[in-house]
Amino acid sequence: MIEKIKAWDERVILYINRYLKHKVLDYFFIAVTYLGSDVFAIGFILAFAILPVSTVQSFALYAAVALILSGLTVGIMKNSIRRKRPFETLIELNSLRIGVDQFSFPSGHTTAAFSLAVTSALVTQGNIASSVYLILALLVAISRVYLGVHYPSDVIVGGIIGSSYAVLIHIIREVITVV
Repeated sequence: MIEKIKAWDERVILYINRYLKHKVLDYFFIAVTYLGSDVFAIGFILAFAILPVSTVQSFALYAAVALILSGLTVGIMKNSIRRKRPFETLIELNSLRIGVDQFSFPSGHTTAAFSLAVTSALVTQGNIASSVYLILALLVAISRVYLGVHYPSDVIVGGIIGSSYAVLIHIIREVITVV
């Protein structure tokens, strides 16, 4: 099963790299990838934390908890699994090495983006903003594969981790609010 996932990962990333590369997309995805960076995530949370409305401040707290827990999970997984990045194993890959640390699996940028996006979407349910948050998180995931710094399975698992912690924290928040 793992070999099939690896083969699929390589086929997808090489296809994107060979046939979908364009200078305009390079610039677009370089900009988008920063939406999943630590600096953006911390700035996003701090911006909400300093606003005077208590519901906004509680959102910032829950978003921070989801982000910290998902980040710790990613760190443990990266250092345990130690998957090499695509540009280290696929010599024919043309990579734009933006926002990389040592290991590939799972994607930290995607985890952070989905953690914040799902937390935000759960707070703004039914609002058009919730769709925008999720689309931006998806674009971060795509950017990581497009830039050649992650395999598709890295971003899929990162999205699952970030989303799962956001939902878990939301459920805990709802229980605390009811009690």
